[in-house]
Amino acid sequence: MSARDQPDQQRITAVDVAVFLGELVLLAVLVIAGARLGGSTALRIVLAVALPAAAGALWARWLAPRAARRLANPARLAAKIAVFAVASVLLAVAGLPIWAAVFFVASAALIAFAELSG
Repeated sequence: MSARDQPDQQRITAVDVAVFLGELVLLAVLVIAGARLGGSTALRIVLAVALPAAAGALWARWLAPRAARRLANPARLAAKIAVFAVASVLLAVAGLPIWAAVFFVASAALIAFAELSG
């Protein structure tokens, strides 16, 4: 039986794939920021692991489509934008302000498009 024949199964769209890729880029941005922010090598490693882990835990708990305690809109939308904004600020503080701005603008546009497209 194909996915087309199963009414309860949700179809994955191009927007879903783009949003997922954006979330993966978020984790990469946090790794990069963490690796550049710490003074010592040990602190850089800790931050490069802890920042994306914290974001992933937050996302899984309140923002993921299958989260048990998923926030309702507009709180979910505000939280998503806040997570991407924090990552952008960390990237800017880490010495990559242009990349931070590009990342935030692209992420905000993608989040808005995904919300508007349903």
